[in-house]
Amino acid sequence: MRFSDIPAALLRSTHLQLAAPTIDKAEQMHRLIQDFTQPHTDFLVWANGRNSLEDARANLQTAVDNFNADQNEYKFLIIDNSCDALVGCISLFIRDLRIPHLEIGYWIGTDSMGKGYASEACALVRDLAVEFFNAKRIDLTTARRNTRSINVAERCGFECEAVLSNARVDNAGVVDDTCVYVFKGASR
Repeated sequence: MRFSDIPAALLRSTHLQLAAPTIDKAEQMHRLIQDFTQPHTDFLVWANGRNSLEDARANLQTAVDNFNADQNEYKFLIIDNSCDALVGCISLFIRDLRIPHLEIGYWIGTDSMGKGYASEACALVRDLAVEFFNAKRIDLTTARRNTRSINVAERCGFECEAVLSNARVDNAGVVDDTCVYVFKGASR
């Protein structure tokens, strides 16, 4: 799929826009990841403090390749409309396009946390999944201790479908449950 195939109205909201992945944003992404704080390192397994600029470039190149090949995930850059700055990333992970079944995953830079970007981006991607991909199932999974992500899921109309006991270990070695949220508004 080409990014240009997506209707522009599904990619923009009041405060932010979703942009195609591009290696041009690697330095901004790297800076955001370098500034991650404990909420990031607690819940993002890959946020281990050892991410280099080359890792950011490789991640974005993989995102570009995946997007163009309709495989693994559609990663979007979350851009603040007021200053054109990268504030985070959000992905639609491809679980099974025959259904279609997609999963949302995201991260927001430390300085942008608590400002509504996650909820606004999640709502945009949820609507994109429903309206553009005709998703029948949209998941959002999170650690039970990650109350911020649980709040985002619930604000965006997701309901807790299951709690998988002792299903994950975070970077600090804490065993936690996994909450599986599903958007019931997806087409049936």
